[in-house]
Amino acid sequence: MSDSPIEIVGLRREFGSFVAVDNLDLSIKKNSFTGFLGPNGAGKSTTLKILTNLIKATSGQAFLNGIDVVSNPRAALENVGTVVETPEFYPYLTPRQTMRYV
Repeated sequence: MSDSPIEIVGLRREFGSFVAVDNLDLSIKKNSFTGFLGPNGAGKSTTLKILTNLIKATSGQAFLNGIDVVSNPRAALENVGTVVETPEFYPYLTPRQTMRYV
């Protein structure tokens, strides 16, 4: 695994027969600015939701600071913040913990 703060390998997410993200490989360099742009339905929000462990990938892996977001979500998200279009909640946090977190 690289020392990139954001690393995505072979990411795929399907919703039924619709493929929202198809074999995405992405590495964001430390101390860089990156735009994540595309038309509606391109998979931008889906990718961010996978990175923040709000939804699961169909296959592939996502890492934040070298930590797998699926196997160790609390550690991976410890120093990360994001705003997505639809508010969702982390299933492993109580409502009180969620309010403290945000």
